[in-house]
Amino acid sequence: MVFDEGFLRKLEALRLAVRRSISGRREGERLTKRRGGSSDFTSHRSYTQGDEFRAIDWNIYGRLGLLYIKEFTREEALTVRLAIDTSTSMAPKFEFAQRLGAALALVANQEAPSMPLPEIENLKVGTPFNVPTVPRGLAIVVSDLWDDGLREQLMKMRTETAVIHVLSPEELDPPLAGKMRLVDSETGESVFRFVGDEERAAYRRLLADHCDAWKKWCFDRHLHSTRTIPASSRTPKCFERA
Repeated sequence: MVFDEGFLRKLEALRLAVRRSISGRREGERLTKRRGGSSDFTSHRSYTQGDEFRAIDWNIYGRLGLLYIKEFTREEALTVRLAIDTSTSMAPKFEFAQRLGAALALVANQEAPSMPLPEIENLKVGTPFNVPTVPRGLAIVVSDLWDDGLREQLMKMRTETAVIHVLSPEELDPPLAGKMRLVDSETGESVFRFVGDEERAAYRRLLADHCDAWKKWCFDRHLHSTRTIPASSRTPKCFERA
């Protein structure tokens, strides 16, 4: 992926935010609630058998004669995994999705080398798409969300998850008029329809309902979600004039 210098400078100023604390073993720059050896003091607690003597706050012992342990926050690297939808319906906006994924990878890799760019560049439309299981950290899913089977995969996620809904301009406002042959990009099935103002209005209502349903579904399950639209995309081969 090729980015201009100005865009790269903007990426350098970004960091990925997570809602929950991350539990892991790698050391990095991100603060977590897991106790560790950082210099950022958190709190005191009473000494219990098995605690390390070097963690005892001897100043408190000198004043009060009581043993207290000093606790600190631990800094850890944020593990990030990216899943870009490779289903056939993504074809018109797949290049945009790849570039978006590469930009996110560059931001994530500032903290930990967890998203190799060649892996993103080698993705092809039409290959099987599965959301990887992520034990900890952040999972980012870039998809047009036309496959309802994706919900079943997202339900299995047990970590912080962000869903980026990608729609092409043609999907928002299809340039359709007259008698058309409409083709399902996933199954290849086709139907002939006359498309006029009423049909376009009905389509926009159905699309809005679809987007709202996904937004609510993500919200109810505490998943981050946002929608993005490329400035332009290749004309989808899902319709042709009859």
